[in-house]
Amino acid sequence: MKKIGAIILLLISINTFGQNLSECGIDNNPKLTQTESEFLTEYMNNEQRKNYDLTDKKVIFITGNSAHKSGTKTEYFDQIKEWNVNGNKIATWIVKLNEKEREISGDYDVIITYWVKVLTKKRKKKIINEIKASR
Repeated sequence: MKKIGAIILLLISINTFGQNLSECGIDNNPKLTQTESEFLTEYMNNEQRKNYDLTDKKVIFITGNSAHKSGTKTEYFDQIKEWNVNGNKIATWIVKLNEKEREISGDYDVIITYWVKVLTKKRKKKIINEIKASR
């Protein structure tokens, strides 16, 4: 009986996970929706998220081996959806911005990287300055 209950709970949680994903990345507003932040909390482990609460956070999306390409929220969630079809996850990490970086960038809270192998301090600074220049 315990096994049946566990299986039902697992099936319900998988279904909810998929439903939440379909509601993610429907616009390119840099501020995450409640659904998007909840999804990413479940999607990323604590090491990837650095135990950071993504609720109502303004995000810069960056991709490419050495973080040289700006991404969008839609592109990011499209990547997750594409890889999720086969039960896989994308390589993604959070990089928190400090108070000075948030001020320079226009109140962005965090950088979410995907498919990035290396993000140097120099590149991070350049990303923040690029965001500032685009405002």
